[in-house]
Amino acid sequence: MRLLLVGAFSYPHHQGSQAYFQEQAIALRAAGAEVELLTYGRREDTPPEDPERWRALDGFAHHTLPQEARPRSLRSGPSLAKPRADLALRRTLDDAIASNLSEGASYDAILAHNLEACVISDMRRVKAGQPFTPTIYCVHTLMQNELSAYVKFIKNGDLENDAARSGAFGKRVKRVIDGLGERLDRFVGQRADGWIALTQSSARVMRRHSLAPGATIGPPLPDPRHRFFDDAGEASLPSAPFFLYAGNLDGYQELHLLEAAARRLAARGESVPRIVVASFDPSVLAPERRWAPGIEPRHVTSEAEMQGLTAAARATIVPRRAMGGFPIKLVNGLAHGTPAITFHDREWGLEDGTNVRVADPNRPVEGLAQAITELTEDPGLARSMGEKARARYETAHRPGVTAAQTLGLIEEVRIAARRS
Repeated sequence: MRLLLVGAFSYPHHQGSQAYFQEQAIALRAAGAEVELLTYGRREDTPPEDPERWRALDGFAHHTLPQEARPRSLRSGPSLAKPRADLALRRTLDDAIASNLSEGASYDAILAHNLEACVISDMRRVKAGQPFTPTIYCVHTLMQNELSAYVKFIKNGDLENDAARSGAFGKRVKRVIDGLGERLDRFVGQRADGWIALTQSSARVMRRHSLAPGATIGPPLPDPRHRFFDDAGEASLPSAPFFLYAGNLDGYQELHLLEAAARRLAARGESVPRIVVASFDPSVLAPERRWAPGIEPRHVTSEAEMQGLTAAARATIVPRRAMGGFPIKLVNGLAHGTPAITFHDREWGLEDGTNVRVADPNRPVEGLAQAITELTEDPGLARSMGEKARARYETAHRPGVTAAQTLGLIEEVRIAARRS
């Protein structure tokens, strides 16, 4: 089976969307598919990636945009440079398809990562005589939850009643943006020839808007226990116990809730548990960032260091409340047998108290503080949840498992496309 994976983002890069894209490509190739990649690529003037990221491009044909069309910023979310990049992505997609046809080959399916890639792939110019190539939408997140997270003046707040703190204007703007996001989700759901949802909420939305074949398939991740990592950074790992947030620092991650929980613990006069905020973004150490008591910022420079932190933590913390996405940081923790503190469980196929600790999303600050305190005081509970977290990884996120599910869905989509 010949597949083209299209990602409307810079690549390679260490953020979650790119990690999912990368590991899906590697898993499908290992399962026997012939896989090519199409992304923005990276600007030559952007900082180099961790050298361990060689896996992102190892042996793959990688179609990219001209240098001048690639966005300079690697951050997620909307930007003025992305519409131009998306137009160039569509032209590059047409060229990749034409190039394959000239060689007597064609793609059996396109796997489109993120909404923009799906729209571009589905609305490409199909010339007379060209074979039809179905587009399968890989739903990284829901636009009805995502878009408003990038509007800086809409405050989510750090107190228990967020809605009460938001200004009336901000709430109206949020409703409008969320409504636009819902329409985008509906539009792309109706257009795609098939879909892969990472979460239960995304699957519900796609089933509501789409008659095409689809499935809920978690993001794959190679077993870190069987991968070689050098020992960079291990000598300087924090002493246990500590809790870990591992990821980018964008506003949609809701790190303000984690900081507020740390302040609440400190205000009680308790011994504040160590909470490490680890990021590949060097601004985590910027002097203007005044982290709350108990927060220890750490600039991570290698995959080995991040994996070491994840394996050593008492628990990882996923403070984002919006539904629709599946944080790669959560899958990393499952693979290492490190439990997580989140605001959702069944959304990701987990169960509160078994393989994850769910903080109360209606009282987010107090909920996080309580969960951190509970796992600080009960290491046995953390170990038990960690063992079951590892079992969940084995059944739902091993690359061989997800690749077989994905290839089965692709075949179902191709059969449905031939019948229509």
